[in-house]
Amino acid sequence: MPRRILVLSSLSWLAATLAVASSAAQPAAPRPAPGPAPSASAGPPPAPGTPQPPATPQPPVTPAPGTPPSPATSAPGAPQPPASGTPQPPAAPLPGGPPQPPALGAPGAGAPEPDAAPEAAHTAPGTAGPPPDSAPPDRKPGGVEAGRKGSTPAHWALSLSDTELGPPPARGSGGRTIDEGAVPLSRRGAIGLETSSFTGGDGEVSGLAVALFARMPFAQHTFLDVRLPFGLAMAERTDAVLGNVTLGAHHVARVGRTFWLTVGGDVGLATLSGKTHHHASYEPVSASRAYWDLHEYFPSILPIHARLGAEAHVGSLMIGRFQIEPVLYIPLARNKEYEVAIQHAVELQIGHGIGGGVRVQGMALPTFDNVSIRHAVARNLYVLAVEPFLAIERNLAFLRTGLLLPFDEELGPPLDHTWGFHFTAGVRVD
Repeated sequence: MPRRILVLSSLSWLAATLAVASSAAQPAAPRPAPGPAPSASAGPPPAPGTPQPPATPQPPVTPAPGTPPSPATSAPGAPQPPASGTPQPPAAPLPGGPPQPPALGAPGAGAPEPDAAPEAAHTAPGTAGPPPDSAPPDRKPGGVEAGRKGSTPAHWALSLSDTELGPPPARGSGGRTIDEGAVPLSRRGAIGLETSSFTGGDGEVSGLAVALFARMPFAQHTFLDVRLPFGLAMAERTDAVLGNVTLGAHHVARVGRTFWLTVGGDVGLATLSGKTHHHASYEPVSASRAYWDLHEYFPSILPIHARLGAEAHVGSLMIGRFQIEPVLYIPLARNKEYEVAIQHAVELQIGHGIGGGVRVQGMALPTFDNVSIRHAVARNLYVLAVEPFLAIERNLAFLRTGLLLPFDEELGPPLDHTWGFHFTAGVRVD
């Protein structure tokens, strides 16, 4: 009996082993990829055993970066994505093809895509969706937000708010004013002509000084200066002279919002000689400016001229100017004495573009008590003069005219013995 049971159990174990081996030898059929959801108009599913039509080839579905591979894409025979470390964007559906569901196993499977239309998320299972070849109006690659940005005009999307832009800039007046220009109008570069005329009380002696000048911009707020003086003296005879030509430079520094300083100087060329010119040919010329810039019409010297000036704008109308300019006279040829002159002036002007004012100037001559060259200014240690003037300052041109009235024992009193007419005009070059 036990032997019969042992034989029966051995036969049953052998039959089970053969059945398992035969089932393992048969190949497993691949799991079909999930197809589109059946529409409402589709018929009932075919009965088991009925021959199936060939399946429509579907485009490969690439899972999103970081999504584990789905069984559909990892099954044998399924199309594989390209082997690349760069994340690939989702494949767009083929024109005319049915919409593809999300890959099995992806996070959020069964949820609507982010860029799908809102009504697609609420479509009930088994109902027909929109036609596959018609896309929502705002559907663009990159999702709903990309579609919204793409439909916004570029100048709206890139424009800044009023807070980011700040307040609008103040509108200028069209010219360089005390608020806009780094250099005031009177200190800008220019080319011009300056004249001064002198007439004695008795009318027997007259003089005319003419100077061509240029202030050429060289660097920021720095100018090169050139002055070419001529003179004409009329007494018993008429003589013309060429004064001492000067070359120099000056710089205008803005110290405050309405205050400027000018620092500079020049050196004269000894073009006026006491050997070739009589004293009567240059004395009346220098007197026509109350001896201001005397070194331009003083013979046989090499002048070294230093300049320091200031200009302040007070309010919207008033302008104040000050200048002090020491000059060293280095003797040449027949001249044996060094001389020093200190010229200084103060101006007060009302008005910017068109204005008028008064100028008070003085010539301190501390060493002229002993002059080796004959000159009418010898032993005259100080000369004072007042000049009321009218000035027009524009961006392109300027003009200034004044009546020079000397308060000096030799030249004065004003309008009784001596008076002079001062005129300056020119054009801007900066």
